Amino acid sequence: MSVLEVQNLKFNYGDKELFSGLDVRIFDGEHVGIVGANGVGKTTFMNLISEKLTPDDGTIIWNHTKTFSYLDQHLVVHDEVTVQDYLYHVYHELFQKEEEMNQLYQSLETVDESKYDKILEKAYSIQEYLEEHKFYQIKSRIQNVIQGLGISIEENRSLKHLSGGQRAKVFLGKMLLEEKDVLLLDEPTNFLDQQHVEWLSKYLSSYKNAFLVISHNFEFLNACCNVIVAIENKKMTKYKGNYQDYLRLRTMNLETYQKEYEKQQKEIKKTEEFIAKNIVRASTTKQAQSRRKMLEKMTILEKPQPEKKVHFKFEFTKSFHMTAIETHHLTIGYTYPILSDLNLKFQFGEKYVIIGKNGVGKTTLLKTLLQEIPPLGGNMKMAPYNDIVYFSQEETIPLCSAIEYIRSSYPKLEDTKIRTLLAQYAITNELTMKPMKQLSGGEITKVRFAKLSLEKSNLLILDEPTNHLDRLAKESLFDAICEYPGTVILVSHEKEFYQKLHMKEIKF
Repeated sequence: MSVLEVQNLKFNYGDKELFSGLDVRIFDGEHVGIVGANGVGKTTFMNLISEKLTPDDGTIIWNHTKTFSYLDQHLVVHDEVTVQDYLYHVYHELFQKEEEMNQLYQSLETVDESKYDKILEKAYSIQEYLEEHKFYQIKSRIQNVIQGLGISIEENRSLKHLSGGQRAKVFLGKMLLEEKDVLLLDEPTNFLDQQHVEWLSKYLSSYKNAFLVISHNFEFLNACCNVIVAIENKKMTKYKGNYQDYLRLRTMNLETYQKEYEKQQKEIKKTEEFIAKNIVRASTTKQAQSRRKMLEKMTILEKPQPEKKVHFKFEFTKSFHMTAIETHHLTIGYTYPILSDLNLKFQFGEKYVIIGKNGVGKTTLLKTLLQEIPPLGGNMKMAPYNDIVYFSQEETIPLCSAIEYIRSSYPKLEDTKIRTLLAQYAITNELTMKPMKQLSGGEITKVRFAKLSLEKSNLLILDEPTNHLDRLAKESLFDAICEYPGTVILVSHEKEFYQKLHMKEIKF
């Protein structure tokens, strides 16, 4: 049964046409991964089908018997609601039923005996309803999701005291507990560590209903999806199978599309030449007019758009022969210790990956090494020759354009040079002038890396740099890290990415 049908969808974002007659059908139980290069409109598509945006043309038809929920990291909730209350509210109706049942049993103490049978019958009916809806398994179900996603409910904090990443995990947990007919998930793994990504992929792979998920974590897509939908050339193509199957089939599909496009272009050219030669001749004008009508009715294939090449680069300064960073009994945290007695040694020229559960203190350690926050105990020694470039996981998105963003730090850099630089990171044409808040997550990351490429360094500190990046961008970042002769300290939840770099692991 079809749960969602999209027909002839058209949508422009400003002057840019994102979708041109896009069609797709999603069926009950399908586990769909949505893929495509940064900026092709994956999140826009999700906003359209979740009714947050209105298409310029075409139809989006939901099966009226089906419900859906959308992982919106900007979801507005009451500031004072606690994590526990927020999750338990999913079963609010069942708890009301339980309260009603308990009141019925209590009423037996005061009512006339003649009413016992009627009250007991009603109470038993409610109890059967609760058992049918697995009410007595609620606590274990919530605990399973809390542990699986690494949600912290310490001191039963309110949502307003959580970081953006922690709040996103709570929203995701609520969605999983609700078990709607269709889940819409946009980059759900960005704030999960490897252990929790693996748990989520297993949970979703056995999910009985349908879901659509946008992710650039291809190992995750491979594990939980049985359908891949690719956005290319302003349209959608549906592939049966997991991500590996998609890669194989896509190559064949693109070759076929290229041939069909070239064949159609030859036919169009031939037809136009015939019309030009024969439209003014009395004997052939009807034939020419007939060809013109045929040409007007033809569905013109979009020109195949090659994937934009990306070229990540980190400018290197100098080598030296001593330890880059060394800590002795270091204690880190803000108002209270998160990690203590850390004795770490980062040798110059080596590559390290810091892994561990969310909240264990990975980012806090980086900020301590950068001296952005003071240590709570112990000490550390930084080599005086370190030239550091830092990519933070979260950065406030500026209101300005990509060009203005780079010029703010390099005011003497000419526009042509800034545009050339941005083009190396696949930020071209109107993207360079568009407010950065209107760019996709991957495009914003590329702009940030373009700016960092102007800074010379011999120590890279990268906190979750692959979030939002598409396949080609990840490959280029991988190559840049491999080629970099300096020291690299990486925090990443993408096992497939850092394991291929053969980095030394520091695990908490």
